[in-house]
Amino acid sequence: MAKEVDSIHLLSCAIEASLGNDFPAFAFRLPGEDGFYWGACEPDRLMTLADGVFPERQEGFFFAPFEEGELPCFFFPVKIQRAEEISLEALNYEAGQTLANLEIKPVDSSFEQYEKQVNTLVAAMSRKEIKKAVLSRTVTLNRPVVSDGQLFFRLAAKYDSAFVSWVNVPGVGQWIGATPETLLDCDGVSLTTMALAGTRKAGAKEPWRQKEQEEQQIVTDYISKVFRDKGLEPIIGERFSRKAGQVEHLCTPISLKVGSANGRLAEILSALHPTPAVGGYPKELAMEWIRRVEPHERRYYGGYLGPMFGEHVRLFVNLRCMEVDDSRLRLYVGGGLTDKSDPESEWKETEAKAQTLLSIINGYK
Repeated sequence: MAKEVDSIHLLSCAIEASLGNDFPAFAFRLPGEDGFYWGACEPDRLMTLADGVFPERQEGFFFAPFEEGELPCFFFPVKIQRAEEISLEALNYEAGQTLANLEIKPVDSSFEQYEKQVNTLVAAMSRKEIKKAVLSRTVTLNRPVVSDGQLFFRLAAKYDSAFVSWVNVPGVGQWIGATPETLLDCDGVSLTTMALAGTRKAGAKEPWRQKEQEEQQIVTDYISKVFRDKGLEPIIGERFSRKAGQVEHLCTPISLKVGSANGRLAEILSALHPTPAVGGYPKELAMEWIRRVEPHERRYYGGYLGPMFGEHVRLFVNLRCMEVDDSRLRLYVGGGLTDKSDPESEWKETEAKAQTLLSIINGYK
């Protein structure tokens, strides 16, 4: 217990130091693990990557937006440390430079506005223009008296099966989240991902509705096709219900032997992301409709992030996340739509997903 308390104290101090000294940093807890990890670098070492570039076989942390090209991809080329190994003395410096601030324009939709957005997308599906689209919305709150570290540790304590993360890029923002979705886990021998879609209240006893089953099957078929188009034969597991906070999703594990995939992670990531679980299908047409209908920029919501331990790369979709500044918390939540979608049910789904974050913020149960 003493060791755990020490690591939490050290990581809390490190998070505050990075914010106070304005240098890039990250912290995370892997799904199902107890320990915390940390990394930081001076701003001039933080790498801004061109579209389609992925630093394979390196150590560090990767942070990508929903749409590459709209915002930068960042790579922290640093040794990832366990929290108990943090040296606070090494963090005691002023950053030499900061990145230019990017303007944030949050737009929270009312139910009436959201209803119109859903109906617009459902109409496009009824006309067979697209088969699925994921519609997101934001929930903006005044920030309570709670630190980034407290929010991060509360999420970690409550959601032990999630990838829990905190990322600070000066001038770009701070992001905190607890995502249930793996985008890619590649250890040099095998590569695994998941088709995660369809949402209902956790613990429901009735069978899954056809709408959710169809929505999730679109993701499974898409990922399988991406691999086959690359000459890689996927191994498709059994579909099951996966709990994520107050909700659960349909999940199909998909894996393959790495073999010819070695050295092709950038190519595979570009083809996979965004999957229909966060974008839609067909991919490019769905993205066009999302840009047309959503009133906000997704920024790093729906993007991907995670640690790279040399040969072992673990990337997660940035869901159940919030963007944090000194005065506000901005939650991002979304849901998959098909031609069977009902605005009221979809709104309730986003409300349930928001509870994953609201439940750990002061003033919410």
